[in-house]
Amino acid sequence: MNAIHPTAAQFEGLERELRFGPGMRAQRLTEAGFLIAAIFAQDLRFAYVAFVFTLLQALSPRWVPVARGVARLVRFNGEHRIGNLYFDLGGVRGACAISVLVQAAAIAFVWAGHATAGYLILALPAASLLMAPTLGFCAGCWFYVLGRDVLVRRGWLRRGHDESGDIPIARDDGADDQPQLRA
Repeated sequence: MNAIHPTAAQFEGLERELRFGPGMRAQRLTEAGFLIAAIFAQDLRFAYVAFVFTLLQALSPRWVPVARGVARLVRFNGEHRIGNLYFDLGGVRGACAISVLVQAAAIAFVWAGHATAGYLILALPAASLLMAPTLGFCAGCWFYVLGRDVLVRRGWLRRGHDESGDIPIARDDGADDQPQLRA
Protein backbone atom coordinates (compact mmCIF):
# COMPACT_ATOMS: atom_id res chain seq x y z
CA MET A 1 0.00 0.00 0.00
CA ASN A 2 1.53 3.27 -1.12
CA ALA A 3 0.69 5.93 1.47
CA ILE A 4 2.21 8.78 -0.53
CA HIS A 5 0.21 8.19 -3.71
CA PRO A 6 -3.15 6.63 -2.85
CA THR A 7 -4.90 4.56 -5.47
CA ALA A 8 -8.30 5.52 -6.87
CA ALA A 9 -9.93 2.77 -4.79
CA GLN A 10 -8.31 4.09 -1.59
CA PHE A 11 -9.41 7.62 -2.43
CA GLU A 12 -13.00 6.48 -3.06
CA GLY A 13 -12.92 4.53 0.20
CA LEU A 14 -11.84 7.64 2.09
CA GLU A 15 -14.58 9.68 0.42
CA ARG A 16 -17.16 7.06 1.46
CA GLU A 17 -15.81 7.01 5.01
CA LEU A 18 -15.99 10.82 5.22
CA ARG A 19 -19.46 10.94 3.66
CA PHE A 20 -21.15 8.30 5.77
CA GLY A 21 -18.84 7.25 8.58
CA PRO A 22 -18.50 8.71 12.07
CA GLY A 23 -15.24 10.57 11.35
CA MET A 24 -16.72 13.97 10.46
CA ARG A 25 -18.95 13.85 13.50
CA ALA A 26 -15.88 13.23 15.66
CA GLN A 27 -14.08 16.08 13.88
CA ARG A 28 -16.93 18.51 14.61
CA LEU A 29 -17.21 17.42 18.24
CA THR A 30 -13.44 17.86 18.69
CA GLU A 31 -13.57 21.38 17.24
CA ALA A 32 -16.57 22.22 19.43
CA GLY A 33 -14.73 20.84 22.46
CA PHE A 34 -11.77 23.13 21.85
CA LEU A 35 -14.02 26.18 21.44
CA ILE A 36 -16.01 25.34 24.57
CA ALA A 37 -12.75 24.86 26.48
CA ALA A 38 -11.59 28.27 25.24
CA ILE A 39 -14.83 29.89 26.40
CA PHE A 40 -14.89 28.32 29.86
CA ALA A 41 -11.13 28.58 30.49
CA GLN A 42 -11.03 32.11 28.99
CA ASP A 43 -7.92 30.91 27.16
CA LEU A 44 -7.58 31.54 23.41
CA ARG A 45 -4.99 28.80 22.98
CA PHE A 46 -7.83 26.28 22.75
CA ALA A 47 -9.57 28.45 20.18
CA TYR A 48 -6.40 28.56 18.08
CA VAL A 49 -6.50 24.78 17.69
CA ALA A 50 -10.13 24.89 16.53
CA PHE A 51 -9.29 27.81 14.25
CA VAL A 52 -6.49 25.82 12.56
CA PHE A 53 -8.76 22.76 12.14
CA THR A 54 -11.44 24.96 10.57
CA LEU A 55 -8.96 26.82 8.37
CA LEU A 56 -7.61 23.51 7.04
CA GLN A 57 -11.13 22.49 6.02
CA ALA A 58 -11.78 25.83 4.37
CA LEU A 59 -8.69 25.22 2.23
CA SER A 60 -9.62 21.60 1.46
CA PRO A 61 -12.52 19.63 2.97
CA ARG A 62 -10.31 16.54 2.97
CA TRP A 63 -7.83 18.06 5.45
CA VAL A 64 -9.60 16.71 8.49
CA PRO A 65 -7.06 15.01 10.77
CA VAL A 66 -9.51 13.80 13.41
CA ALA A 67 -11.98 12.46 10.82
CA ARG A 68 -9.20 10.69 8.92
CA GLY A 69 -7.94 9.10 12.15
CA VAL A 70 -11.42 7.91 13.05
CA ALA A 71 -11.94 6.64 9.49
CA ARG A 72 -8.80 4.52 9.82
CA LEU A 73 -9.87 3.09 13.17
CA VAL A 74 -13.63 2.72 12.70
CA ARG A 75 -14.68 1.36 9.32
CA PHE A 76 -18.14 2.19 8.07
CA ASN A 77 -19.65 -0.91 6.52
CA GLY A 78 -23.32 -0.30 7.21
CA GLU A 79 -26.27 0.95 5.30
CA HIS A 80 -26.79 4.64 5.03
CA ARG A 81 -29.89 6.74 4.79
CA ILE A 82 -30.29 10.33 3.66
CA GLY A 83 -29.97 11.47 7.27
CA ASN A 84 -26.47 9.99 7.32
CA LEU A 85 -25.18 12.04 4.38
CA TYR A 86 -22.82 14.38 6.13
CA PHE A 87 -19.91 15.26 3.90
CA ASP A 88 -20.46 17.69 1.05
CA LEU A 89 -17.39 19.26 -0.55
CA GLY A 90 -18.92 22.65 -1.33
CA GLY A 91 -20.91 22.90 1.88
CA VAL A 92 -17.98 21.97 4.12
CA ARG A 93 -15.65 24.50 2.51
CA GLY A 94 -18.23 27.28 2.56
CA ALA A 95 -19.31 26.62 6.13
CA CYS A 96 -15.71 26.45 7.30
CA ALA A 97 -14.84 29.69 5.49
CA ILE A 98 -17.72 31.42 7.30
CA SER A 99 -16.63 29.85 10.59
CA VAL A 100 -13.03 31.01 10.05
CA LEU A 101 -14.25 34.59 9.62
CA VAL A 102 -16.42 34.40 12.75
CA GLN A 103 -13.65 32.80 14.81
CA ALA A 104 -11.12 35.37 13.56
CA ALA A 105 -13.48 38.20 14.53
CA ALA A 106 -13.97 36.68 17.97
CA ILE A 107 -10.23 36.29 18.50
CA ALA A 108 -9.69 39.88 17.34
CA PHE A 109 -12.26 41.13 19.87
CA VAL A 110 -10.46 39.30 22.68
CA TRP A 111 -7.09 40.66 21.54
CA ALA A 112 -8.59 44.18 21.45
CA GLY A 113 -9.62 43.87 25.09
CA HIS A 114 -13.31 43.06 24.56
CA ALA A 115 -13.15 39.56 26.01
CA THR A 116 -16.87 39.22 26.78
CA ALA A 117 -17.91 40.11 23.24
CA GLY A 118 -15.17 37.90 21.79
CA TYR A 119 -16.15 34.83 23.77
CA LEU A 120 -19.85 35.41 23.05
CA ILE A 121 -19.06 35.52 19.33
CA LEU A 122 -16.94 32.39 19.72
CA ALA A 123 -20.00 30.63 21.13
CA LEU A 124 -21.71 30.87 17.70
CA PRO A 125 -19.40 28.48 15.82
CA ALA A 126 -19.19 26.31 18.95
CA ALA A 127 -22.98 25.92 18.93
CA SER A 128 -23.01 25.17 15.21
CA LEU A 129 -20.23 22.61 15.60
CA LEU A 130 -22.24 20.90 18.35
CA MET A 131 -25.50 20.96 16.40
CA ALA A 132 -24.04 19.53 13.17
CA PRO A 133 -23.17 16.03 14.46
CA THR A 134 -25.93 15.78 17.06
CA LEU A 135 -28.96 17.32 15.33
CA GLY A 136 -27.84 17.19 11.71
CA PHE A 137 -28.17 20.95 11.24
CA CYS A 138 -25.10 22.98 10.32
CA ALA A 139 -25.71 26.71 10.56
CA GLY A 140 -22.58 27.48 8.52
CA CYS A 141 -23.74 25.17 5.72
CA TRP A 142 -27.17 26.80 5.77
CA PHE A 143 -25.70 30.31 5.51
CA TYR A 144 -23.31 29.17 2.76
CA VAL A 145 -26.07 27.56 0.67
CA LEU A 146 -28.36 30.54 1.24
CA GLY A 147 -25.63 32.97 0.13
CA ARG A 148 -24.70 30.81 -2.85
CA ASP A 149 -28.33 30.64 -3.99
CA VAL A 150 -28.76 34.41 -3.66
CA LEU A 151 -25.66 34.97 -5.80
CA VAL A 152 -26.93 32.49 -8.41
CA ARG A 153 -30.33 34.20 -8.54
CA ARG A 154 -28.66 37.58 -9.07
CA GLY A 155 -26.56 36.11 -11.87
CA TRP A 156 -23.23 36.67 -10.13
CA LEU A 157 -22.53 32.93 -9.98
CA ARG A 158 -23.66 30.10 -12.19
CA ARG A 159 -25.25 27.04 -10.64
CA GLY A 160 -22.80 24.22 -10.07
CA HIS A 161 -19.69 26.43 -9.95
CA ASP A 162 -18.47 24.58 -6.85
CA GLU A 163 -19.59 21.11 -7.94
CA SER A 164 -22.68 21.62 -5.85
CA GLY A 165 -25.91 19.93 -6.60
CA ASP A 166 -28.94 19.37 -4.50
CA ILE A 167 -29.74 15.81 -3.49
CA PRO A 168 -33.01 14.73 -5.06
CA ILE A 169 -35.50 13.43 -2.54
CA ALA A 170 -38.31 11.08 -3.56
CA ARG A 171 -41.08 13.29 -4.89
CA ASP A 172 -44.81 12.74 -4.43
CA ASP A 173 -45.69 13.42 -8.08
CA GLY A 174 -44.20 10.09 -9.19
CA ALA A 175 -41.60 11.68 -11.48
CA ASP A 176 -38.51 9.50 -11.71
CA ASP A 177 -36.13 11.56 -13.82
CA GLN A 178 -32.99 10.82 -11.80
CA PRO A 179 -31.70 8.49 -9.11
CA GLN A 180 -33.16 9.34 -5.75
CA LEU A 181 -32.40 8.76 -2.10
CA ARG A 182 -35.29 7.65 0.04
CA ALA A 183 -35.88 9.45 3.32
